[in-house]
Amino acid sequence: MRENYLPAIARGIMVMLAIAVAAYSSRYYGVLDNAWYGIDPKIKAVILQAPLPALLHMLIAPVALALGPFQFYPGLRMRHPKLHRWSGRVYVVACIVAGVGALATAPFASGGSRAGLGFGLLAVLWLGTTAAAWILAVRRSFVRHRLLMRFSYAMTFAAVVLRVQIPIGFALGYESYSSMSPVLAFSSWIPNVVIVALYSTWQSWRHSRSGENRL
Repeated sequence: MRENYLPAIARGIMVMLAIAVAAYSSRYYGVLDNAWYGIDPKIKAVILQAPLPALLHMLIAPVALALGPFQFYPGLRMRHPKLHRWSGRVYVVACIVAGVGALATAPFASGGSRAGLGFGLLAVLWLGTTAAAWILAVRRSFVRHRLLMRFSYAMTFAAVVLRVQIPIGFALGYESYSSMSPVLAFSSWIPNVVIVALYSTWQSWRHSRSGENRL
């Protein structure tokens, strides 16, 4: 039960959360028609200050968020390798475009310079990790490719974690998203990266142990 079902359940939850947040982010398409429904006034101010990079990030990042979980289904990867490769390419392009937009928008972050630093650092690491993962795939270094893709999606998934943390911030006494964003700019992605690092280390140790037991 544990070996067979827990990873599938975890992936299923990841898919549902990713698609839900990606769908919710579709409200930013209304901005193209000057409709600002459901958008925080300070986020609106950020978009007005840097419309092109902000909207590149807000409209393209949900594509990466929705596609990313399906890269981690081994059965899909083995049965439909072409689909895996093409969806991976779309994911990489979406991350690069959205990451460049995020990096250019970071100086205008509604939470000030500290929030800008956190989101800017995230953008740099997101871009670098995703590009490196793609290069490794091209070079057919698939073990390291998969490892870096985990880290890439851990940072993509910050969009979900951030939205989970927002109600917690309100419960802790923050008055608005902007007031809590200097914390969210770090707390939305650093734990994800740490979890992936710990999981990958544990998995590597488990595989090495199983190899030793077969000797």
